[in-house]
Order: sequence, then structure tokens, then C-alpha cells
Amino acid sequence: MAKRQIRLDTPEGIRKMLPEISGKKVNIVMVSGAVFFVLVQKVSDKTLMVSDMRLTKNELEIDQIAEIILDVEA
Repeated sequence: MAKRQIRLDTPEGIRKMLPEISGKKVNIVMVSGAVFFVLVQKVSDKTLMVSDMRLTKNELEIDQIAEIILDVEA
């Protein structure tokens, strides 16, 4: 079962793919360098509502996201 990574590393690319990542597990790299492996719960124009693997809910500002890495089946 091969997987392929989709890397969204531009603000335009991130905003374009937001509706498609809702409900999926992704790695989010913040501008600060912090990396989160989360389940995307809800998407809005300016924020992502996510929960980590400990089920802690967080709200991340899209402007503070440097990159989103999504694994998909090849």
C-alpha cells in the first residue's frame, strides 16, 4: 500500500485545498517551526479547528501556517 505526499507550501495552495483536507489527518508546519500531527475538524476563512492525537482541540490561524503535508494513497 503505497502513499504519496502532497505538500501545500504556499498561501494560495493552502487556501485552495482547505475544503479537501477537512476531516483528514495532516501534518501542519507553523511559521515558528512547530509541527503538529492533527485531524482537521473545521475549516473557516481564517482559521482551522483541529484536534491532536490526544483529542485536544486547537484553533490555528491560517496566516501562521507555513506548510501542510497530506498523505494520500498512491
